Amino acid sequence: MSLGEHFSRAWTSGFLASLLRLFAHTSVLEGLPLDQLLAKVSSLHPLPSVSANVLSITSDKPTLSAALWTAEGEVEHVESWAAEWRGPISLLVTTTAPPFSKQHTTLVAKLAAMQRKHPPLKQTFFVHLLHLDPATEVHPNAFLNIARLLAPSPRVVLFPGNLSAVPPKTLHSLLLHQQPTSSSAMTPRGRPRGRKPAVLTDNERTSFPFAALAPVVLARDDVTWCSERFFAGMTRAADWEECLWQVWLASFGGLEVRQVPGLAGVGVDTTDNAVTVKLHRRLVLKFRSETCGLAVRRFAALRDPNSSADTKKARWLKRICRGWTSN
Repeated sequence: MSLGEHFSRAWTSGFLASLLRLFAHTSVLEGLPLDQLLAKVSSLHPLPSVSANVLSITSDKPTLSAALWTAEGEVEHVESWAAEWRGPISLLVTTTAPPFSKQHTTLVAKLAAMQRKHPPLKQTFFVHLLHLDPATEVHPNAFLNIARLLAPSPRVVLFPGNLSAVPPKTLHSLLLHQQPTSSSAMTPRGRPRGRKPAVLTDNERTSFPFAALAPVVLARDDVTWCSERFFAGMTRAADWEECLWQVWLASFGGLEVRQVPGLAGVGVDTTDNAVTVKLHRRLVLKFRSETCGLAVRRFAALRDPNSSADTKKARWLKRICRGWTSN
């Protein structure tokens, strides 16, 4: 992706966030075609078909939900996952079955049977199918972005790991009481600041790099959307590290870090291919350099020159980005 394309992607992510903030509580957003929203938040090409809410529940509007994705061959793991997570789940299932095909119908019936069999899923399950060409490679961040976009709540917990790693049973109730406000100066003047993002981890690190595949809590309409620019076929952990870096940078290092006992065992996937690792490092360098350049310019346009807090953030941003923009 070129620098110009990167700037375009950043602009469209901000545009989508503006749409969500303006229309989240009206029928306007619901009336917008899903493919238009997907085109703004996802760089998957060609844009795959999405069957949103093939399973859903009717209840009061939830305030917090989990967003995660899995392949159709691993959906059985959601039963044990939902037994521990006590809130709504926005689950994106990737499938090679064409929409409305016999395979599609069979998959939906399988998910519905799981919902009937497992009591927690009767109150929490929102399932979306992403129909992929059989030749399409895995894009973890892209899939997670779509699960977040289709989540039923204004706040979302992004779980980047696979479903074999279940969350602690008390996590949902714990997060419902999270109340900090945003410290991000990226918020335009005059707009109320929402809750700051929070990284969930089982270790004592309070700054980047965080634990691999550490979940993140943020607003569904937060301006930061996970980058999808890396080559397909990368592991979940490798893709997710760049999303963690984005959230950390956009928060000027001020996001909350919450230690959650029992969050271990995320099942980190790795690659030993030296060529792949080297190429990924080069892509990371280019991505962070371009992102830093954009962040510095954007903050310069939004900051209050008379604010001591903004001065501190500007210094932090320049210090963090110096190592990336000088390469």
